[in-house]
Formats: sequence, structure tokens, C-alpha cells
Amino acid sequence: MQLQGTFHELYRDQTVPYISEDVPLAYTLIYRLYPAQVIYWYWLVPLHRREWSVNKKVALRATAAALLLDGLGLLVFGQAYARLWRLGPRRSAYRKTASWFANLPASILRLIGFAESALGLILLGQVPVSVRALYRAVAGFYDELMPVWVEGYPGAYQALDDALRSHLPAGGRVLDLGCGTGANLQRLLDLGLPFGEYVGVDISPDMLAQARQKFAGVENATFRQLDVLHDPLPRGSFDLIISTWVFEHLPEPSSVAWKAWERLGPGGHMVLFFEVWDDTWRSRVTEPVWRFFNAHLLREGTYCKFPGVASVDCFGGLWTSVALLISNKPAVE
Repeated sequence: MQLQGTFHELYRDQTVPYISEDVPLAYTLIYRLYPAQVIYWYWLVPLHRREWSVNKKVALRATAAALLLDGLGLLVFGQAYARLWRLGPRRSAYRKTASWFANLPASILRLIGFAESALGLILLGQVPVSVRALYRAVAGFYDELMPVWVEGYPGAYQALDDALRSHLPAGGRVLDLGCGTGANLQRLLDLGLPFGEYVGVDISPDMLAQARQKFAGVENATFRQLDVLHDPLPRGSFDLIISTWVFEHLPEPSSVAWKAWERLGPGGHMVLFFEVWDDTWRSRVTEPVWRFFNAHLLREGTYCKFPGVASVDCFGGLWTSVALLISNKPAVE
């Protein structure tokens, strides 16, 4: 057992002493060594080579979640949270260990909680869930989550509505990159904008199934499954290309922006809405979590190089900052 061997090696080297002579090593490890073991396995196993099996990734996700939740409990509640773990008979080794831990100074407990939470965030970012798996899991209730985002970014969504009114000509063709369950199509309908054709594309068949069911009665709307990064976009020129909450999931957002630009007709517009890095504590805390969802915050140096950029407006909100980027293609190139 390599894990057990590591425990004994650490103890033999006296890197982690006993709490007291009558507390077995196994209970000491519960409080003193399990973060060290997580670090050990994190550096030992080459995650970047994707050599882990699915079961091991699930195990590491569970470990990371436990570290994060336990750390947050210590960070927020300190000794009150630590005392919750004083379980079992009064004279048991586990109870003695838990009591010793709960009686540490509150500042020390919160410091441990901060370190534990940070480690949990780092580990979550190393085993991200795929975009397909993520949206397969949430497709059934995704629409119920949308009001949270809309209400969390009221200024940004108002600016998005204004951009759609300004840049969609009557009877224009619309391409929606990463359409999901059709939130942007619903927005066009609610705004009463007279588009000629709407084409929504998405990588998730589960999200598209929801969209087709919702908008079966909209004759000039179609939905197609494709990967915007690797697959060709629908043929023809479009007057408006829109995308919301998608570019942060793309490993190469610039290449998709240029690919979309090629499908934009003369005088057309791109309206892109995505999360951005704003160099605040919120970005620093959020980005490790977002990595678990296969997402990242776009840097200014990336999105400012998108083709035809006419304006970029940033808005604060629920979690991170978001940007509304508008690109205009000249009527004659």
C-alpha cells in the first residue's frame, strides 16, 4: 500500500509528530496529514498528461470538494465549526484528537481553513468537467437558472438589449454561437425584433433538444449541433452574429472570433458577451473555480485583438465582470 507507506515514511522522518502518546497515528493523520497527502498525489500524478482514469478524476474532485467545504467551514466559523467534529465516545482517540484541534486559537483555525480552501480550488481546476458533460447535467433546469444571471448583471443585459435593437436590421439573418436552450432567441422575440432567419449552434445535444422543444413554433429558427472551435460554421453571410456566456469556455476564443468574422456580411455586426479578468480579488477567487467548469476569464489583450472591434463596455455583477464587445464590418471591404 503506497499511501500507507507514505504515512509511515513521513512519521519516521518526524515531519509530523504524534499529538500525544495515547493517540494512534491513524487519528493524527486525519487532522495533520490528509492535506499533505492530497498535495503528494497532486504532484506525483501527471494530470497534465491526462493519464488518470475517470474514477480517479472523480475521486480527486470529491477530495477537492471536501477540502473546499471543510476549509470554508473553518474559515467562516472557526472553533464553532471545529467543535462539530467532536464525535464518538469521550475517551476515544478520535474525540481526543478532535478536541485538541477544536481548541486551537481561532486565528490558526481560520488560517488552516484558508489554506485548505485554496488547495481545494487549485485541485478542482486540475480536473475540469467537459463542456458536454456540464451542459448534459444542467440542460433540464438551465432555464430556471437564467434569471439569476440576468438579475445579477442588470446593466450588462440592458446594454445587450440596446445593442441588439441597434444592430439587427429588419429581416436580417442571425447566427447565435453557443445558443444553448435558445435564451438569445427568446430575447429577440421579447424585444419584438423582426429578424428574417435565426440559426443557433451549440455543442450540446441536450441543450439543443430543449431549444427545439421550446421554439418548435418559430418557423424561421433552426438549431444545429456543432463545435464552433473545430467545425465549419453555417454557410452564407449573416447580418448579426451574437454570443453570450460562450467565449470564456473556448480555449482559443480569437480563432472563433475570426471564423465568425468570415461569416459576417458587409455592414454586419458581432455582439459578444463574455466574462473578463478585471484584476480584482473576485477574479482571483473565481478563476480557479471556473477552471473546473472548463472556463477562464478573458484578458484584455485577447479580446481587444478580435476583428473589427468598435467598442468594449465592461460591467460588474454577481460574480465576475463581463464585457459587451461590438465589432462592425465595413459595408465595403
